[in-house]
Amino acid sequence: MLRKKESKVMYRNILLTTIMTIVITLLVSSTILYVNFDNIALKQVYASDSDSLQQTSTRIQSITGTAASLSFQIYRDFVISKLLFYDKPDIFDIQGSMAQLNNYRLAMPFIDSIYVYNGASKLFYVSSNNFQSGIQTREQLGDPGMVEILDHFQAYTPFIPIPRTFNTAADQPSLPPQPVGIYSYLCYDAINLENSLNSAIIVNISESFFNKTLQNQPNSRSSNEFIINKEGTLLSTNGSDAIATRYAEKSYIQRILANAGSPGYLVADVDSVKSLISYTAPDPLGWRYIRVTPYAVITEKITSMRTKTIYISLSILLAGLLMSLFTSKRLYDPIDKVIRSLKLLENERRDNQQILRQNFLRNMLTGRDVYHPAALQKKLSYFGSSIDIANPAILLMVKIDRFEETRAAYNDQITLMRYAMMNIGWEVFSPSFHTEAIDMEEDHILLLLSAKEQELCLENIAFTSLLEQLRTSIADYIKLSVSLTISPLQQDAQDCFDLYHQLLEASYHRLFRGHGCMIHSDEILAYQDKEYQFPTQKEKQLVERLMTGDSAGAEAVYSEIIQETAVYPYSVVHLAISHLTLTVNNVLTTMNRNNAVSMPLYLNTSIASLSRIETIAEVDNQFFQVFRQLEQKLDEKKNSKHLELIKKMNDIIERDYANPNLSLQSIADELSMSPVYISRLYKQNTLVPLTDYIQDVRLSKSKELLLQTNLSVADIAEKTGFTSDSYFYRLFKKYHSITPNDFRKKFTPQSALLTNLMDGGIALQKGMEKQ
Repeated sequence: MLRKKESKVMYRNILLTTIMTIVITLLVSSTILYVNFDNIALKQVYASDSDSLQQTSTRIQSITGTAASLSFQIYRDFVISKLLFYDKPDIFDIQGSMAQLNNYRLAMPFIDSIYVYNGASKLFYVSSNNFQSGIQTREQLGDPGMVEILDHFQAYTPFIPIPRTFNTAADQPSLPPQPVGIYSYLCYDAINLENSLNSAIIVNISESFFNKTLQNQPNSRSSNEFIINKEGTLLSTNGSDAIATRYAEKSYIQRILANAGSPGYLVADVDSVKSLISYTAPDPLGWRYIRVTPYAVITEKITSMRTKTIYISLSILLAGLLMSLFTSKRLYDPIDKVIRSLKLLENERRDNQQILRQNFLRNMLTGRDVYHPAALQKKLSYFGSSIDIANPAILLMVKIDRFEETRAAYNDQITLMRYAMMNIGWEVFSPSFHTEAIDMEEDHILLLLSAKEQELCLENIAFTSLLEQLRTSIADYIKLSVSLTISPLQQDAQDCFDLYHQLLEASYHRLFRGHGCMIHSDEILAYQDKEYQFPTQKEKQLVERLMTGDSAGAEAVYSEIIQETAVYPYSVVHLAISHLTLTVNNVLTTMNRNNAVSMPLYLNTSIASLSRIETIAEVDNQFFQVFRQLEQKLDEKKNSKHLELIKKMNDIIERDYANPNLSLQSIADELSMSPVYISRLYKQNTLVPLTDYIQDVRLSKSKELLLQTNLSVADIAEKTGFTSDSYFYRLFKKYHSITPNDFRKKFTPQSALLTNLMDGGIALQKGMEKQ
């Protein structure tokens, strides 16, 4: 009995001890978590906001740097310098300079407008998205704020953005102009005795572009992000507040300005809403980036987590109480849980090991990490790799063809497709090599193939047949076409880690070799020694064929230029296509300016980057489409001019048929054209010689006079332009098989209507024959 009682006491003590331990642990941990949740969340949100704001600052500094560089580049541009320094440049210089100015503006999407100011002529040359481009005086310029800035240019530092508001016309004429924010970059020359402004370049960036940069950041939907300067003035639109709004009076802004040189965060009321305010240190422009996040948004998940923690704690407490009742009796359940947990941890470790292995190999290939040979071999062994860095090896790149189509078709499964390619590569090459497959993300993987012995003879293992087997297996099992790029055989596997960028450069030559190709990087490397010179003579031929609407000839010349770059480095191809893009667009600009075509046609300049283009046929199609559209529009323009010219000739004949001097030569003189040309043009379009038509009109008029008047045949011949009545007599009888007098006798006045109908029928029949 005593022993049984002692056992009960011991069991009770163990039970109470277990229960108290669980309760105290839960209370202490819950209290600590409850107290620290807010601080942890605020620090996490601030850390996220700080990174996001820093990224925003970097992007905007990059944009402002680009704009400042652009303004200086424009200022030094020889073509545009004529607008800056010539009092009265001729119209051709103006047109060329304005086209160049438009090219600068269109080359960068964030440029709103560019002004070129000539201090001597007091004229602005404007290229803009928002108002009328062209030449404007100081009074006509739709941007009076800029006139004020130039009048006080000494107060502004060149190449530093000037935030200001700018009025643009509303969508409806009845509405007042709409103010928008704009950032202006000023580049000027004021070296003279009077210290007045000689010339200036102004590059304007729309504040809406900065707003997009701010709004495209993570959590921007629930947060409000804006920029201030060191005086507390708003530099970006914030709700209903426009640029240049004074924020220095706001209490939270004053606290930020007081912390002049450091980033940080604070919790304060913003528009009567408790908020977390994160801010950066001043950037090189003196700008500070601020993000305001409502405190309720931050604590929403925290409150939910607190509630869940309480419920979980109560659940754990209840479960602990129940488990404590059986602690002394049933030990298998916790032991089993421990075993299961160990197995789960082992699986997680194995998965994590694979991720670490891939990251290690990827960093080695891209050059992010560098190891001593002994350390590299040790690291490979740690990850379970069989690669021996002292043995010969080859690096093989497997690139997915038509990658954008594949990614659109498989969406989230593209990672699994690359994993499948890695498995196929391992299965194909592992019998002959120690194989490592590395996922390089995006559109390609790498296979590091190391020899199993010190000596490696590729012929003995039929390496080419293995490459074909790899490509065929990928096509059969996962329905993908791939291109292969093979490195030269390296005596040490360690050297293969330095070949990735060489293989990547070589793989770009799929552009000419097409999908499913095999590229040996040493062949492409030999191209680096070749010096390329752009064929300017062929470029002139291309321009001539485009100007004449010869699309077939233009395509042939273009193809010759492009195909010549196939045996040069990829950078040469890129530059050649960029050059041709600019050349074709300049031709199209010239033809549109000269009204040679009825609507603008332009090549999309994004093709020059070749960012998503895999084969040269994709580039060719875009060029050829523009060539053929240009030919079609020139043909339409030419046909329209021909019809208008024929109508003018017919009008002259109807007007002057009674003039005996009316002839092919007189019509050509009046039109200031060659008689041979207008004769051939008229015959080609009407199928009737021009001189025959003149005789037809005169004979038709003579028949009307014979039937409707009592004039003599001689008088009628004179009134219808015939030089003699005898010639009129012979010609009339030749065409109508009857003399003029007999014609008058045969057809009474009442038959005049019938005669007109007959003439109309003959004309209709001729028209149908022409068709």
